[in-house]
Amino acid sequence: MSYQNGRFQMENQYTSSNIIKNFLEEILEQYLTAQENESFSANNSIWKKFEELASEFKTNKALQAHPTINVKCSIGMGNWARVPWIAFLDNRETNSTQNGIYAVFLFREDMSGVYLTYIQGVTSILNQNGTREGRRLLHEKAKKLRKDCESLNERGFQLDDEINLKTTSGLGKNYQVSTIAYKLYEKDNIPDDKTILEDLQSVLNVYERHVSPSVDKNKEKNEIKDGKSVFDLNTEFENLLNYIEISGFVFEPWQVAAYVTALRTKPFVILAGISGTGKSKLPSLVAKGTGGNVNLISVKPDWTDSSDILGYVNLQDEFQPGSLLRIAKKAQETEKQKNHHVVIIDEMNIARVEHYFAEILSQIENRKPEENGGFISEPIIVQHINRKEDQEWAQVCLPSNLAIVGTVNMDESTHSFSKKVLDRAFTLEFSDINLEQWEIPQSETINEINQWPIETWRPRAIQLSKLKIEGPEEKQQINLLIEKLLKVNDYLKPAQLQVGYRTRDEIVLYTLHAKEIMGFFVTREGVKVDPFDLAILMKILPRIVGGSNTIRQVISNLLVWSFDNNQNINEDRAEEICENWTNQGRPSSLIKAIYPRTAARLCLMWERLNIEGYTTYWL
Repeated sequence: MSYQNGRFQMENQYTSSNIIKNFLEEILEQYLTAQENESFSANNSIWKKFEELASEFKTNKALQAHPTINVKCSIGMGNWARVPWIAFLDNRETNSTQNGIYAVFLFREDMSGVYLTYIQGVTSILNQNGTREGRRLLHEKAKKLRKDCESLNERGFQLDDEINLKTTSGLGKNYQVSTIAYKLYEKDNIPDDKTILEDLQSVLNVYERHVSPSVDKNKEKNEIKDGKSVFDLNTEFENLLNYIEISGFVFEPWQVAAYVTALRTKPFVILAGISGTGKSKLPSLVAKGTGGNVNLISVKPDWTDSSDILGYVNLQDEFQPGSLLRIAKKAQETEKQKNHHVVIIDEMNIARVEHYFAEILSQIENRKPEENGGFISEPIIVQHINRKEDQEWAQVCLPSNLAIVGTVNMDESTHSFSKKVLDRAFTLEFSDINLEQWEIPQSETINEINQWPIETWRPRAIQLSKLKIEGPEEKQQINLLIEKLLKVNDYLKPAQLQVGYRTRDEIVLYTLHAKEIMGFFVTREGVKVDPFDLAILMKILPRIVGGSNTIRQVISNLLVWSFDNNQNINEDRAEEICENWTNQGRPSSLIKAIYPRTAARLCLMWERLNIEGYTTYWL
């Protein structure tokens, strides 16, 4: 192969066999049947065909002339993709299909054909700008880039907006909007390998001309901007999900997104659920997958004060620092090195949290801005330390690079939480269990783990009044969220459970932070999960407990509101919604509800109240 006149020239490097053609025909013929009849796993026949086809491309001489091209394929994450693909990514431009420009084979949803396309990544730009504005920007950029693709006309490529993936999915439609150039191979008319590889080479020639003016694209990505390295959160989050999956653990994308967003909003998160669901593993995997540090403290049932975690003065007047104080001191010392630390308080409620964690709970709410960004508390230790050599422990705070994650089981062997604890934490519950999901397709390699900048973990503000609002649209969103919370408070008032300013601020800030990775608030099936729905679930419903008539009124009112916001709120309507939930199989997300997960949990609480005369949020 030689490079002449701005393009690579082929020199009899195409195979005379039709391996690629055969693979494409088999996929188009068999994908829908496999989707309907086979489990989604690394052993299903279609997944193997995609892997083998990607491997065939990688080893083909036509690709060997492009050493910066990586070949990736996907038939979905945890469930079948409607529009599977095989992508060709130049690492000078991008390592992810979520951003940048790349070449890709896109299969129609009805498997009537496959397109070879030159396309833009959609996720990052949509997350940053919203669907409507993001699609407009993608469309405008596609039109500009087509000016450099006119040579593809000679190969039968179309340079217009008429690509049709035969799909109803939002992601598929986003692919269509972002397409720069495309060529259709219909199911019954797949060309031979020579033609396919020549077409691909034509696209890669255009790709090369796009990348080569800025040969050091990776250098550009890592350049210093305003004193900080450029960091793309969406790309790194996708790498994090890949790291977790390859590690062999099963989490929904929205669960990881919810946890990371909660931790970015406030450094105190409680993970609840039945035993064996990965409550302790998730924070450990996220910490390791983002280049952070993780420590685990196991709570003992006999803890009645903070001496075990913060320390005490012994009979010799020597201060004996506790485990959490040691970790906080280490985090404080390494803050300048930008290391993020997570401490897991395992089985947190096996002792009474208010007894051994009182000082920490107070200091979490006593944080103030630091000069270099982030928020730091006052010194944790309140007891007097006499010895001079122990005075360093009296200066230890909760630094901005330290987060606390508690794991809890809610059963007869544990203690319930007071409002003081619940008000200060984001509570994420793991109740969605799919025992059939034991084998997940894995990538061949784990991308290099990049340390997330410490700024990524810092909230934009800890009080809404101190938030720097980014434009009138964000202000409008904040006002809309507050309107919803005012309505929720009206329904909570009969039981005196209404939320205060702290909860209001944290729910709004959580929802705003979630926008930065909105594309990952989805189930494995691609169903969107509303961050505000999760915020209500995490911050408000755990407060509701009891069996009184006022609790009954609160639950029925919130249930109707969360389902359809119907003004005709009464117990009969609540019963109808619960019957609908039962008919759906008592799911954790109620179909057709405005806030599906809140509505489903309220149905469960309503059912318990009717059967047992008492209800609580916890399973």
